[in-house]
Amino acid sequence: MRSATVIICTHNRATVVGRAVEGALAEVRTRDAEVLVVDNASTDATAAVLAGVLQRFGPEVRVVREPDLGLCAARNRGLAEARGEIAVFLDDDAVPRPGWLTALLAPYEADGVVCVGGRALLRFACAPPAWLTPAFYPAAGNFDLGDRRRRIRDRPGDWFPCGANISFRAAMARQFGGFSTEVGQRGRSQRVHDETDLCARLDRAGGVILYTPDAVVDHWVGEEKLAAEWFLNRHWESGQSAATYVLRNRGALRGFSAVRWYARYLPVGRYVPRDPIDPVRLLAECQRREALGYLLGLARGIVRLRALRRGLAAAPRSVAASEGHA
Repeated sequence: MRSATVIICTHNRATVVGRAVEGALAEVRTRDAEVLVVDNASTDATAAVLAGVLQRFGPEVRVVREPDLGLCAARNRGLAEARGEIAVFLDDDAVPRPGWLTALLAPYEADGVVCVGGRALLRFACAPPAWLTPAFYPAAGNFDLGDRRRRIRDRPGDWFPCGANISFRAAMARQFGGFSTEVGQRGRSQRVHDETDLCARLDRAGGVILYTPDAVVDHWVGEEKLAAEWFLNRHWESGQSAATYVLRNRGALRGFSAVRWYARYLPVGRYVPRDPIDPVRLLAECQRREALGYLLGLARGIVRLRALRRGLAAAPRSVAASEGHA
């Protein structure tokens, strides 16, 4: 039985983080596990909420503050503070379903497994607008690869597990450099690919990354996300993040090759959403903005390619070699 630390990173989410902590506690009590909350430079009532959590649950929860703003900085702090063999990351707006932690940890009994992720299914805090069709769900944090456990690779058609519900062998994640601050959210930004970037390094080194359907969390969607502008900005920043990720992990040639894939979205006429919002045209506009974001990210990233790729050469060449020195 593997020990685990469930890490919840939070920034200015005082209204939701308590629910995530209570859900995580219900799961760790069934295992050799702990809950660690990383308060990432919050300026709202988060500190007071977490003080209340400590008062209620005492030694069952640890809280640390990470002053360096950014999700990757917070995750790296959690990784450094984790006492468990497995570092489990749970979003502050996600609540585990019963059996989540057991299902997430079970695959680690097999040699070579370095990362396991599960489903994240959307739950809405209030009624979603009519235009919010399932085509928008992945951008809002839905992740579901079906009912079969399988290995995920860095290849077309595969998606690494999402950060709302993902876990790593802690020692392995540390040895491979943790989470790069070149990617990921920072404050109000919606940059992504932070956990994807770490997964890519582990995959290249031969580590086994698994999706397990039985590890399920409910990923709550707050009212602030139920706006067309939120999705437009999400796709715009996702495109920029994708360019950074590709340049960093695959190099300039692959970065420019991907332009052909994004180019199919560019001829779409600009759409300014007004009620009643057309979901088909809104989705097309989201895809157009993602393509434009990719081009901008590519232009910005290519001039600092060496800096983006710094540290990759220093990472262990294989998971097997790293395990031998763990």
